Amino acid sequence: MKKLAAAILAASTALATPALAQTTTTELKPTGTTETLDDVAEPEIPLDDKFQVNFKGSLRLGFDYIDAGTDDDSLNGRDYLSRISVNAKKRVADGVALVGTIEYGLRSDNLVDFQQNADPTLRLAYVGVQSDDYGSLYYGSQTIVFHRFVRSSYFSDGLDSTRLGSIRDDDMLQYYYSTGGLTVGLATQTENQDGDSFDQFQIGAEYDFDIAKIQVAGIKDNRGGNNGTLWGVRGWVFPADGLKLSAYHHQQTDDFDLYGGSTGTVRLRDAATEGRVDGIPNCSGESRSVTGVFGSYRFGGNELLGRYAVDSCDISGDVNSYKVEYAHHLSKDARLWVAFETLDNDVLRAPSSSSGESLSQFQVGARYDF
Repeated sequence: MKKLAAAILAASTALATPALAQTTTTELKPTGTTETLDDVAEPEIPLDDKFQVNFKGSLRLGFDYIDAGTDDDSLNGRDYLSRISVNAKKRVADGVALVGTIEYGLRSDNLVDFQQNADPTLRLAYVGVQSDDYGSLYYGSQTIVFHRFVRSSYFSDGLDSTRLGSIRDDDMLQYYYSTGGLTVGLATQTENQDGDSFDQFQIGAEYDFDIAKIQVAGIKDNRGGNNGTLWGVRGWVFPADGLKLSAYHHQQTDDFDLYGGSTGTVRLRDAATEGRVDGIPNCSGESRSVTGVFGSYRFGGNELLGRYAVDSCDISGDVNSYKVEYAHHLSKDARLWVAFETLDNDVLRAPSSSSGESLSQFQVGARYDF
């Protein structure tokens, strides 16, 4: 396995060499940390009344090797959250526009593979009104406030394994407002006729100092008998060209049950022996936290990324995660990457594989955003 990783890393480094001469100084700046937040909080309002339709997508294909210490450990082709979307926008007054977005994921029901004849899965479907002066209001299935402010992914696969909460949810009413360096977001959910008209409340805020950012967010569970909370804080600093550093902490109470927590490194659902096994098991009914540090350095078409995080449950113990990645940016829209993550689980947080060993994952992938 180590020989395979070394060979692929050497090949990727060789690919990077000729591209360096084509890079410019503007490419050395850190990539954005809150792109999805900017899209909804600081949207571009059309200057005329023409109807605008934009198609977007992201293809993320490759393979991984998950080492669970079992007989069915092997290479597997994988889709890393490929998706395609359409966004429609029309100005209806000076500085005011109506917007609608639909997005579908392209992987199959097993959450791993990119398969012919498989049905797409809905990711986003919302409508909204955007205003230069009064902020923006959206309703539907969308990325949640908590994720936009303190939880977004750091790596090319979009599957950061140590984070609490969720990415998207249905029937969300969200409002965003930005002024100067301050951005705020508010949300509530009206899902299911279960006696709770408002199932959750979310709030988030960011202040941008140019050379640094501070972000906070929280969720209040208002559904069913367990009405706990999840909150998080994250900071960013940009000390030099191409360099960005981040630290974050997420904390949920023992009675917070809106979202199951981290997905962890996922054992394949269709593995012959094991089925699906989560590398970072949840601990329902316990208070839980995730604390991590992240750094990346972009030089020319190359980027080095690394993260250490600990997922800690009050009773069951900890899972330590170490992840590194090398990405070669062929252009602003396309990249190749090689990544490795290993987990160190306490006894009561061991994955439910027959070996009981902590999992590790090696990835090679190609990503094209269009």
